[in-house]
Amino acid sequence: MKKWTKRRTWKKTSVKKVGKSFQVYLDDRALLTPKKNRLCLPTWKLAVKVVEEWDQHEDFIDPSKMVITRLVNSAIDKVKQNCDAVISDLLNYGDTDLLCYRTESPKELVLKQHKYWDPILVWAKKELSIDLKTTCGITYIAQDSNQIKRIAEEITTYDFFTLTGFYDLVTISGSILVAFSLYHGQISTDHAIDISFLDEDWQREKWGLDKESTLNRNNKSVDLKTAYQFVTLLS
Repeated sequence: MKKWTKRRTWKKTSVKKVGKSFQVYLDDRALLTPKKNRLCLPTWKLAVKVVEEWDQHEDFIDPSKMVITRLVNSAIDKVKQNCDAVISDLLNYGDTDLLCYRTESPKELVLKQHKYWDPILVWAKKELSIDLKTTCGITYIAQDSNQIKRIAEEITTYDFFTLTGFYDLVTISGSILVAFSLYHGQISTDHAIDISFLDEDWQREKWGLDKESTLNRNNKSVDLKTAYQFVTLLS
């Protein structure tokens, strides 16, 4: 089957300020989302990045190269209308956070988890007043409802653009605490990936490289950096 392609039909890509928002134009036409909503963007930086993504195509449009535009479309077409559902999903991550489930052995891995994960828990408690319980093993432990409420108080302050990027930070890392640390500039994206893949990396160090898991790690690293870039373009 022939791959669907779309040609570039415009000459000039630009940004115009409309009220308090910034809109992207292809010649004299406002750029629309897949659901035909206008791209009313909250910052000049974000609008310029979208322009760059659309302007890079000389002939055929390649959607895979427009990762920030994809997140913008998702924010406007999906998240804006479903903020409550997105927040509910994020709270589930808070209740089963990756950093809260530890191994009992081997000792080397136990120590690594303490080294990489404990500072995030300490920071969250000190700076965000979020104090999650940890356990050994994979048996579910319910977090204190007051702590989940505290997480909710934090993320309900986010607008739908921020919520879109933050959601990806959480789902890619598997940890709302890691996402908070990234969002507040406490750790780098590379360190976030090291934290999230700590167990798998340890396994690879012990038993050798696994091509599939290595590819998965690399792909998630790219996606995490894209989500983080999106969030930084909002300020």
